[in-house]
Amino acid sequence: MGPMKKRLAVFLAVIVFLSLSGCGYPELYERILIHGIGVDLAENGYRVTVRASSSVEEDGEELFTAEGPTVLEALSELSLSTGREPFYAHNYLVVFGMDCARQGLEDCLDFFIRYYNTRPAVSVFLAQGTAEELLSTGKDGSLMKMSELQSLGSGGRLNGLVADVELLDFVNGVLKEGGSPVLPVLRPTQEGAQAVGAAYFQGYRLRGLLSPEQTRGYLAAVGKLEQGELAVSNPETGGATLSIRKARGEIRLGPERETPAFLLRISLEADLSSVSQAPKGQEELYRTLEQAAEERLRGQTEAALRQAVTEDGCDIFGFGNLLYRKRPEFWRENGGNWRQLMSQSQYEIQVEVKVRRLEQENLKRLS
Repeated sequence: MGPMKKRLAVFLAVIVFLSLSGCGYPELYERILIHGIGVDLAENGYRVTVRASSSVEEDGEELFTAEGPTVLEALSELSLSTGREPFYAHNYLVVFGMDCARQGLEDCLDFFIRYYNTRPAVSVFLAQGTAEELLSTGKDGSLMKMSELQSLGSGGRLNGLVADVELLDFVNGVLKEGGSPVLPVLRPTQEGAQAVGAAYFQGYRLRGLLSPEQTRGYLAAVGKLEQGELAVSNPETGGATLSIRKARGEIRLGPERETPAFLLRISLEADLSSVSQAPKGQEELYRTLEQAAEERLRGQTEAALRQAVTEDGCDIFGFGNLLYRKRPEFWRENGGNWRQLMSQSQYEIQVEVKVRRLEQENLKRLS
């Protein structure tokens, strides 16, 4: 390489270095580090509520609100009002107000799916009232942290009453053949946010709400129930509480018929946490509790299936997608009429509950 080329290479390297060390990207103090976003309907579009890192306290959070014709324009207003640029890489969750769900979430979701700076794999919730109320929820005299609110979704696997849904799960639920997506529903309380069931959708529009008990039946059937407490009662044992240790849900196609048949199989292993009165024999106690738990869980699953699938025509269990994968020819001929066909299909629910005999297990260890 000649002297002239060497000087030119050095000159270009200096130019590149100066351009990289310039002001192409804002510093952290010039950004709003967003932890949570809420979206509500407004008179002329949308009202967004944002929870972000506090500039005063290192572990604190601040609350911002803004409005605009679209979610993107509303969020852009934050830059004008704060003088800082929104930064979404730290976002934990998205909350939609109930009015947005009734109108349809398609326009609201568009920003979170398409905008280059957002994370689509975040937890998503539906507020029983408004998203602003939920994100303004206080706990112990201060705002409830977004990480705590997010844990309600992942904690659903532990308490068995909350569906754990990410943004991509919801969108994929809309796009699946015959499917209806589900979102967890939260409400604000004096102790923080509380789960009150699940919402199911027809496309992007809210169709109905499941109670916490129906939500557990749904989670058990689709294999998303992991832990939690199951209260049972009957005349022989009075009240008793079982702690779920392990659960398994499976949905199968029945024999080929003119109308589809589905088998929902749920198996559950649990420990006895408390019982108010016990029958004479220990084995009789365990079997009585198992039968009561099987009846309770079957009833919760039946209630969710009857309301969402049979009455409202929303396939939250994924029956249509199972048909689409296992019997594609049948689906091609009948998939367009799936909502009506759902009400004519046959459903069988089988539940098996096993309560661990701790006395027997202790004897095994000693022998």
